[in-house]
Parts: sequence; C-alpha cells; structure tokens
Amino acid sequence: MTASSLWERFEALGQHDGAGVLTALRLPGDGTHFLAKGLAGEPVILLCAGKRRVPRIPLGLRHMQVEFDVECAVRDTVGDAAATPVSATFCRATCDPGTPGLHPLFVHALAGAVGRLPAKLSPGEADRFFDDAVELFRAFAAPARTSVLGLWGELFLIAVSPCPDAMLSGWHVSHEQVFDFAFPTACVEVKTTARHNRQHDFALTQLRGAHLPVFVASIVAERSDVGESIFDLASIIQESLTPANRVKLWRLVAESFGGEAEGAADLRFLRMAAANSLRFYAAAALPAPEVPDAVASCVSAVRFSLDLDRAPTLVPLTESEVWQTLK
Repeated sequence: MTASSLWERFEALGQHDGAGVLTALRLPGDGTHFLAKGLAGEPVILLCAGKRRVPRIPLGLRHMQVEFDVECAVRDTVGDAAATPVSATFCRATCDPGTPGLHPLFVHALAGAVGRLPAKLSPGEADRFFDDAVELFRAFAAPARTSVLGLWGELFLIAVSPCPDAMLSGWHVSHEQVFDFAFPTACVEVKTTARHNRQHDFALTQLRGAHLPVFVASIVAERSDVGESIFDLASIIQESLTPANRVKLWRLVAESFGGEAEGAADLRFLRMAAANSLRFYAAAALPAPEVPDAVASCVSAVRFSLDLDRAPTLVPLTESEVWQTLK
C-alpha cells in the first residue's frame, strides 16, 4: 500500500455509522493499527496499545487531539456491512475536522509511520510515538520559515534525484545552514521562481567563499490546479526513505509552514514543467558583486538579484555531473 493510495483509500471510506463502530483501513505492518474516518469526515488513527496502570490525560492541540486507553470497535472491510467488528484498546489521535487542508499531512505523516511499530504498543512506545506527533503538529503554531514555492522546489529536486534518501540526509541539517543541501563532497542551493525568466535572489555567501563545490539548481515553476502540492511531493518522496528520514521529511515540512500549512495544500505546480526547466550551474561561475578586501571585514549579509538568462556565456552543467558528485 503506497502513501498516495492510502490517502485515496481513506477518502473512499464510508462515514462513521453513528452506532459506535468505525469503518477503517488496516495500516501497514502487523495489521493491528487502523486509519478510520470520524463523524465529520476527519482522519482518526487508532494504535493498538496495552492498558495503562496510571491513566494519562488526553493531549489537546490546535489541530489534533490524542486520547489514551480508548475502547472502541472498528470494521476493517470497506463496503462490507456484514464484516465482524474488531474491538480493542487503542490510543486514538483525531485531526481537527475544521482544518481539512491538514488531513493529508496527518494521514501521510502519522499513518505512514505506523509500519515500523510493534503489533501492540507498550505505554512507553505509545507515548514516544504521540510525543513526536505532538511536536510535529505544534510546529503549526509557529511562524512560517519559508515560502511554499521555495519548499516546493526543494522537494521537487529530492523527488527527481536518483538518490532521494541521500538527498534527505543532507537537507537542512541545521537551521543555520547556508545551503539547502550539504554533503561531504558538495553543497546544493535550490532557487525556484514562478516568473518567466530565471531571476533569483542570492546571498553572497551562497556563491563565494565556500570550501566545497556549490551547485545552484534553478527551477521555473508553473502553477496549475492539476499540478502537485508540497504534500503530494512529500508523499511520493517518503516511499524511498528510511524511517528516520521519513520522520525528518514531515518534521521539516511542518516547520517550514507553521500556521500557514493549511493554505499551502492549495498551491500546486506542474512537475513536468519543472523537470523541463531544471538547470544546474556551478556557483563559482555565476556573476556576483565583489567586496573589496579593504572593507570586507565590516561588510556582511550582502544580498542581490541575478537574472541567469541574461548572464553572458553562462553554460549549465549536465545533471549527471551533479548527481555523480553528490553520490
């Protein structure tokens, strides 16, 4: 079951029958955990867990509620009203019905991580899983760190690379990182524009002074209602990732948008158009302003705009040159 088909199958689920039995999908793994649909169509994750000796109070967040030691029944055969319900003790996480734009993120980020869990969680294992989920959804209360367009370009580059797991490992290793991707052999800075020309904004430190080779990936994105959102790209990428990088992927997506994440799902760009536009350049070959040595010690944070289409004698690198260097 792929992440994209998981969302599609969730959308096809029938509504809560109102009689206390949830229609649900068995999640990947041992088949003891479920993805269900609530009364208002919201996604609900049910993790089979052992009873607690000491009750834990529910966790209430802006976009998610988590309850422990919940006794409930689920029917795991879609469309078969005669299927026998499964009754068990669950930890239940419910996404806010009033924020449908976050429902795909909830399904992909949480349900997609269930496959690595044991068949029946101990209280400690359940706590760790939901504490991580709480941190993920708490990020939605923070200010956005980047633009939708900028993150879309970075995710697109990961998606089209021949080594998405390695790309994820080098992606935003720290918040102070100068480049979008940092590897032992090189760095990559992604610049995405929705203009018709390749005009990008740079910090001088992104083009000059690095100790490793720096590649600039230039992308011209075309917005379209039939394109892909950041959540679409992330759900595609996660299929090629290790569990640790899958967690990192969704954490960075959540941290990037903060309270603006719901609206981010509505912005879609054409992947084929981006693929046709992708160009790589050596940062050292790009024109940049020169800071005289006499004033270099007192001049910092230099930023400028550069139109790559108008740069004289600028020759793009081949994609194979870049990928071979990064491997």
